[in-house]
Amino acid sequence: MFAFEFIEGNTITRLYFMRLRRFAREALAAARVTRELARARREQLSSFTHFLYILILVVIVSLGALRPSDWTQFFVATTLAIAVASVLNYAIPRICPWDGEGDSA
Repeated sequence: MFAFEFIEGNTITRLYFMRLRRFAREALAAARVTRELARARREQLSSFTHFLYILILVVIVSLGALRPSDWTQFFVATTLAIAVASVLNYAIPRICPWDGEGDSA
């Protein structure tokens, strides 16, 4: 689980936020939201891994605290974490939409 967290955090999430920072700087220089920034903000994989990150940490802590004798808790908790991250990935953008149009000043 720690290896998964490390790899996920240092590949998908890190690369996405580095690219997002570059697009944000370009948008700031242009004084408007650029097409690339708006497109990057709509990507789903990076937001999914962002939501999954804290949930997998909870799974790791629960496994360490409860020390289960079989794999049932691992599979149930991991499945639940993926399901909750999926729901958040679907619901949050609808609750707080960001269409790229708006305050650019």
